[in-house]
Amino acid sequence: MTIPDLRQLTVLSVKDPAAAARAVLQWPISREALWTLLALVAVLNAILFSVSNLLVPGPSPLPGLFNMPLVYCAIVAAGLVLTVYALFWTGRFLGGRGTLEAVLRVVLWLQVLRLLVQVAALVLVVTIPLLSALLVFAASIYGIYMLLHFIKQAHDLTSLGRSAGVVVGAMLAILLGLTLLISMFGGQIVGSSAYV
Repeated sequence: MTIPDLRQLTVLSVKDPAAAARAVLQWPISREALWTLLALVAVLNAILFSVSNLLVPGPSPLPGLFNMPLVYCAIVAAGLVLTVYALFWTGRFLGGRGTLEAVLRVVLWLQVLRLLVQVAALVLVVTIPLLSALLVFAASIYGIYMLLHFIKQAHDLTSLGRSAGVVVGAMLAILLGLTLLISMFGGQIVGSSAYV
């Protein structure tokens, strides 16, 4: 078994997300390689974020953190790992039969697609800003639909409704985790940024 043509898989992901998810789940890639690729995605995210900040600078909620590429990369990487585990455990709790590796595969591919959209949006923002905004909006909406199909396939769920339950449950779990982290360390971050 070989990895399918990535361009064809990208088109298939838009036309038939469920079929694309099934193809991704058949990738002959080890778990270690998948985690390495996820780390690479985090690095590419940080690079794109830095480039977009240079081209189109804008306000940042925590400038002391988000203006440092390495810190931003670490935040993205931690967020991706948290997302994978949240989707895995929530799916299993709600009756899914997917493995951690299956969830990792679909999250990884969705992040690759997200990177492609970011690159396209970055090109458009310096040429046709309105089209860039429309692309990001459309990709965000359709991305939710794709996510539901990918999670449904990864966990072998019976309906998109169950998949939506997994996504909402994972989001709540992540929100709870972030709230706890902010309550423990938020004061230190805000306090230190005041002296920068």
